[in-house]
Amino acid sequence: MTALAASKNVQKQRKPNPKIDELQNVYWDLRGRYQEEYDKRLDALPQYGEGATKASEIFRAATKLYYDFWNNGMVNNTSGAANFLIFAGVFHSQEDQDFAVIYPYTIGSRIYLNEEMGLRSTLERMIDRTIAFLLANNELDALPNDTNYLDFSQQSEVNNLDRCTMRNIHFLRMKENVAATVEGAAAEEEEATDAKLMKAHGAKAQDCIMKKKNKGKKKRVPSAKNLVNIIIPISKK
Repeated sequence: MTALAASKNVQKQRKPNPKIDELQNVYWDLRGRYQEEYDKRLDALPQYGEGATKASEIFRAATKLYYDFWNNGMVNNTSGAANFLIFAGVFHSQEDQDFAVIYPYTIGSRIYLNEEMGLRSTLERMIDRTIAFLLANNELDALPNDTNYLDFSQQSEVNNLDRCTMRNIHFLRMKENVAATVEGAAAEEEEATDAKLMKAHGAKAQDCIMKKKNKGKKKRVPSAKNLVNIIIPISKK
């Protein structure tokens, strides 16, 4: 299989961070610990299917996990990739701390909604470990591959459509909560302003505001700040 040029490789077509001052020291922002080695191996992956060597299949499995996190929010069944990294020797066993964090997200027993489990940093470390493992076992670059990491896949507990739905609902609620918080803060500020103006201008301000409120709920009640132009001229007479 022919390797893709960097610009054509699907995993190289990242969603770039437009804010340069917010770039992180991660492979996704082209600032990983072994970035040059990562890019070289990524460029050499086949367009589709398993890698030509044992090393490339190991790297393909690791980058599948990494790409699904950054591009999709871990909504796909990537259990085969995680299990294969145990088989290959990158993870020591199912008790490996990094595997234990990553694996539940690959089958949907845990949905990625925030960073409470440190998934992002664990995946960065997983890529570091994979590259360090390949550099330390460079004979794998010459050994023909006869394995497909997908053969190590297990059934998902929650399918990708349901995972997407759960994530969308979560983030929609977060957005609504933020909007409600902002609206509530604005209302509190307006009430505080009304209180200050009523204290400063006394009964006339109170009477003016109450008359506006009693005209009907459908009509917007102007804040005391907007009534200053009415109150002050009256108080000067």
